[in-house]
Amino acid sequence: MSLGMGGFGGVPSAHTDVLSASPEDVPSKLRLVEEIKSRGRACVGCKNYPDAASLYTKGIEVLSSITDGDSAKKEAAILYSNRSLVLLQMGKVSEALESADSACENDPTYVKAHWRRGQACNALGHTADALASFERALSLEPANKALKREIEAAKAKKVHEEKLLAAAKEAKEAEAEAEAEIAEPPKLVAPAKKEAVKANTTKPTSSAKSNKNSVKENEDTDLFTSSDHVRGYKIRSDGKKTSFFDREISEESKQLIGDIAPKRIDPNAPTEDNAPKPLPVTEGTSAWNKAGTWEERDVTSWAKETLEAALLTSEYILPEGSPSPGARATVSKVSKFEGHTSYATVRGKKRYIYEFAFTLDWVLTLGDDHTKTCHGKVTFPDVDGTVELGDGYDIVDYHVDGSSPAGTGPLLERFVRDGGLRESIHTKIDDWVRLLRATY
Repeated sequence: MSLGMGGFGGVPSAHTDVLSASPEDVPSKLRLVEEIKSRGRACVGCKNYPDAASLYTKGIEVLSSITDGDSAKKEAAILYSNRSLVLLQMGKVSEALESADSACENDPTYVKAHWRRGQACNALGHTADALASFERALSLEPANKALKREIEAAKAKKVHEEKLLAAAKEAKEAEAEAEAEIAEPPKLVAPAKKEAVKANTTKPTSSAKSNKNSVKENEDTDLFTSSDHVRGYKIRSDGKKTSFFDREISEESKQLIGDIAPKRIDPNAPTEDNAPKPLPVTEGTSAWNKAGTWEERDVTSWAKETLEAALLTSEYILPEGSPSPGARATVSKVSKFEGHTSYATVRGKKRYIYEFAFTLDWVLTLGDDHTKTCHGKVTFPDVDGTVELGDGYDIVDYHVDGSSPAGTGPLLERFVRDGGLRESIHTKIDDWVRLLRATY
């Protein structure tokens, strides 16, 4: 996938400084990749997908020049997965699938790689492949509720497609039978003999005309062959032969339609009632937007302040029976906090738009000896409105500081990375979302 100097596909970009950078040593390259990831998340947050695609492509190119096997491949898998997401949003579905495939190849254990592949396959109509990818992702993260919903939807879609295929097959068979019937020569019914009419020099009476019309209608009916119904003709309720596409309106339909004849407007009628009235302006919306179709207000400053405060109150105390009863895990710092929050009023209804990425510094003080502590970091890359409350949030870059006591790895994985403190953080984020909705 090519990357122009200005941006994705040669489009000018505000990120030319990083897109044109060419670091030589590995530390500089890794710093550039981190900057690219940060800018990419911001671009996705404001739906600037072309710039995000450019940034992720640049990051992939930089990582391809690093020979540090597994570490560089895992980072590349993240960038490929992110690029698959933005390409899908741009409507480049086939390219999104290619990026997702590359993500799976670089890190087969990366859940989102298989997730993005399933989404791309779904968009292409490859339901069976999408289902296989979602199931693979769920096998890597069995507790992921969002993936379970994706699988249920894919299974339902597959059943629906199978029904459509069966119906199409039946329709094709019926069409073939109809064509075979048309190919047979029509069997005409002998016309009825006309009744002899005595010559009469006098003017025909109305009764005679009626009889004549009746005879003509009978002739039309008799000459209507058994195969004419497939030739595009039909008989109306009044006995007349007409086109198959002629629509006969029933009396009930006529009553429903009512009188649609044009009405004369009285020029002397008062104009006040006929004049258009101004639409009411909803409180909190722009006076210019009187139709109330769209109003958006940015509340990012409030959101960052309140969400950071909520995250810093996250804590978990290990219970009795655990390897270290009474040990306390907390969040000590929020860093690399990026994103935005706004709410939109759409035809009188509010929609909340938020997307954040942040890194948390955590501390676990051991219960048996409060002088011993474990330190580390964890990143939440996708805190946004696509996640249902209660489903939890993905993490990446989980890290334990080297100064932590030896042998505490399993304890930290259980009560910081996979549960305990992480569940407390999920709860704080969900509570913040509820606060956002209650405040605005």
